Amino acid sequence: MLEVAVAVLVLVYLLLLTLLGIELQAVLGAVVALVGLLGGGSAGLVYHLSLRKALSRLQQSTRGWLWSPVSRHVLLDERGRREVLPWFRIGAAGFFLCVAGIGLVTAAVVRAALAG
Repeated sequence: MLEVAVAVLVLVYLLLLTLLGIELQAVLGAVVALVGLLGGGSAGLVYHLSLRKALSRLQQSTRGWLWSPVSRHVLLDERGRREVLPWFRIGAAGFFLCVAGIGLVTAAVVRAALAG
């Protein structure tokens, strides 16, 4: 089911690249990137703070956690996973929205340059 959803999203993205006007594509891309940045960035901040709190509660070392937070996921107990991993997933989704929006803007700029 997840694979079908990803395939449909990629298809919709490719259709947006070809069917939208250049101006609308640029504006839509900027909005998508902004939503991804604000939503994903906020979730990323909550994720990092939740991870540090969970590691401290479990008396695990927090040394280097900021540079490699994903490697600390194996140290979490069930409660820690429930508190931390949803924020991780939301932040990752925000990152992908940001990349998709930047892709739309970049494609609009290239289309405008080639049409000019």
